[in-house]
Amino acid sequence: MASIVKRGKKYAVIYYEGEGKTRQQIWESGMSYTQAKARKAKIELDQSQNIHVERNDYIMRTFLTEFSEKYGVMKWGTSYFESNQRLFENYVYPYWGSTPISRITVKAVDDYYDHLLKECPPVANLGKPSRKRVSPSTIHDIHKVLRTAFNIAKKWQYIAQNPFLDATLPEYKSKERDALTAGELQKILDKTDNPEDYDLYLIHCAMILAFFCSLRGGEIGGIQWDDVYFDDGKIDICKAIDRVPKKLIDKLPKAQIFYRFPNLYPGTKTVIVLKNTKTEGSNRIANFQAIVAQKLLTLKQMQERLMLELGEDGYMDYGLVICQANGRPIMTEHLNKRFKMVLQQLGMKEVVFHSIRVTSTTVKLRLSGGDIKAVQGENGHKDPKMVTKQYSRIFEEDRLALTSKMQQAYDPQASNAKQQLLELIEQNPEMLAALLEQMSRISK
Repeated sequence: MASIVKRGKKYAVIYYEGEGKTRQQIWESGMSYTQAKARKAKIELDQSQNIHVERNDYIMRTFLTEFSEKYGVMKWGTSYFESNQRLFENYVYPYWGSTPISRITVKAVDDYYDHLLKECPPVANLGKPSRKRVSPSTIHDIHKVLRTAFNIAKKWQYIAQNPFLDATLPEYKSKERDALTAGELQKILDKTDNPEDYDLYLIHCAMILAFFCSLRGGEIGGIQWDDVYFDDGKIDICKAIDRVPKKLIDKLPKAQIFYRFPNLYPGTKTVIVLKNTKTEGSNRIANFQAIVAQKLLTLKQMQERLMLELGEDGYMDYGLVICQANGRPIMTEHLNKRFKMVLQQLGMKEVVFHSIRVTSTTVKLRLSGGDIKAVQGENGHKDPKMVTKQYSRIFEEDRLALTSKMQQAYDPQASNAKQQLLELIEQNPEMLAALLEQMSRISK
């Protein structure tokens, strides 16, 4: 016999497999009530006819729910978990929700990607979508998680082979994120260096931390004053600010929650938290210079004045370095929004706040003479390939300087001119003395 149990807004079918010591309880979750009734009837019919209930008859929705609960919660962070659930709900379940996973072939996968690319409208969070069809980038994201899911299905012996391994994906080349040159960044820093305006100076300090310390937006928002050691010139990067769905906060073991900020409004589905950083390698000590210490001390003084002006009821002191004027945490998306407002005021190209980290990486690679391991440690990257593949940029001034050096090194005319000048000075040493004396007078 099988039974139906409600789990949240979905239903699960429960039945038993095996006999004696091998007998085990099976849960097939994530179905609507109609789907659960149909599945229950099929299981009971098979059992009445002594037909073994094949678990590879799992429909896609049931399998991906189990995959998320048993694999996803162990391996994914909160953002990636939520992102994959949205992909399932928006693009996978509407097409394949009731399809048994054992019937999905390579041809079926190719047809599915063709459908997404040519027929399926994209899902937009707000307003109208910018595209008429699903982008190749989104299809690659869907493929990545489904390929992993079906590898697990094969491991669990639900299927014999993974059809996603041989599927044909649409061509896609990731766009290189625009980055600021050092000169452009300095222009923005000059604009925001105003201790009389807290909101403006807050962006200034956030940019300073992103550039000099190579910090991510979430890491910047997660720094508390107790993490800053002014005497040693170091910041302990061990936390990040994040917004987490309440339903997931206790489910994901990879997300270590240090503190939950109280919600200002009842009934919210998410909560802002201080949690562990993005990856294990992200925990690090960031060194900072005197200029960073000076900026942070000025910001601390501004916050102390705000505490006095607003009082205990108006200022919520969580010890955050980068926070709103009332002490509440500031999220990465809000930093990004304020940063873009400054760019608009300056009439500059629109880039995201994270591009400052890209600029920082490129400049540090240049100054270190290409020491990738050192820059990797500064950035908190797990893989050194991230430094060269994703974050470094070749700025135009670097290219021009390299071209000039190549020309000077290999241009015969330039080399002949240098040689002639050296020979002339050797033959007439008094000429060099007269030239140096004339330059000395000019400088005075």
